[in-house]
Amino acid sequence: MSDNNKPLSPEEVARTAQQAAMKEAMEQAQALYGSIPGFQMPDMLEAQEQLMKEAAAIPGVAEAYAYQAEMMKQAGIDPETMQEAYRQNLGTARQMMQQAMNGIVSDPDGYLESLGMDTDDGWEIMKSEDGCLSPEQLRLLAFGAPLCIYNGDFVDSIESTTDADTLKEMLEEWWEVTDPKSASETIAWLFNAGQHQDADPALAEIRKRGVNGISEEERCDEENKIGDVCTIAEFVIEAKEATIDILPKTIIAWDLVRAVNVARWAFLCGYMKENEMWQTAKTVADKAKKIFNSWEEYGLSFAVGRGVWQGDPEDYETADEVVSTLLENEESPWKQIEW
Repeated sequence: MSDNNKPLSPEEVARTAQQAAMKEAMEQAQALYGSIPGFQMPDMLEAQEQLMKEAAAIPGVAEAYAYQAEMMKQAGIDPETMQEAYRQNLGTARQMMQQAMNGIVSDPDGYLESLGMDTDDGWEIMKSEDGCLSPEQLRLLAFGAPLCIYNGDFVDSIESTTDADTLKEMLEEWWEVTDPKSASETIAWLFNAGQHQDADPALAEIRKRGVNGISEEERCDEENKIGDVCTIAEFVIEAKEATIDILPKTIIAWDLVRAVNVARWAFLCGYMKENEMWQTAKTVADKAKKIFNSWEEYGLSFAVGRGVWQGDPEDYETADEVVSTLLENEESPWKQIEW
């Protein structure tokens, strides 16, 4: 008997069934959410168990489960063994999906490859090449490029790879933006406060006193961001093998990048007029030009801000990879457009 005709084990049966299901689920999740910072996958195992409990209460379902179990038993397949394999595969897929959302692709056992998915850990520059934007509009859009890379979105078009309904859900869930008024208020908050309002004073203290000059009591004070800023500052200094002088004076680029994208999404959802979107992007560009001297400085401010946002060095690392792609890839707007 050839290997192709060899009966599958219960584990292989479960794995084969789950590969098809998880491939579809992962593709849908990626299409819906890309790599949106902060996105957390739900606990699929808990959701599955809850679904099973609720389904068991439906008349006739329990009998169907019993019949299915009996058929599996007659076929020589142990239901408990198959269920355990199912749980293991689902848990593996969940972990990989979460890693993918965070821009971390690891596939030591070839699981993603078996699903026909690309496991290259590089970041891609997505272009629509529709030729609809002027050179000036392309320049303005470049100030929002880091999040375009995160989300697998176009860097050369105001159109998105994500449909408007999904963008509306995202704006409401993450930004509480549901109409023109809330869109305008959110963008104003990013300009005037955002994350930089609390983080920048902490950065100034660290640059003045040094990381070691910040007491443990100050770091644990939840009323300010100095603890999160210290965590990221220490990591950046060590990773770059540099002195404290490498730290940006402000993380406002993190807020400016988001302002460009919120304006773009608001326009696509009908919450903002096109000329208002472009005016927002111009305000971002003008503010950035007054504060920074290069795309490198702008990118560092964004990456550090991304790390400070959650106080997690991994967030900084991922952002730094995105920034490096924009600074080095020949297809990047940051390589093609002068600061």
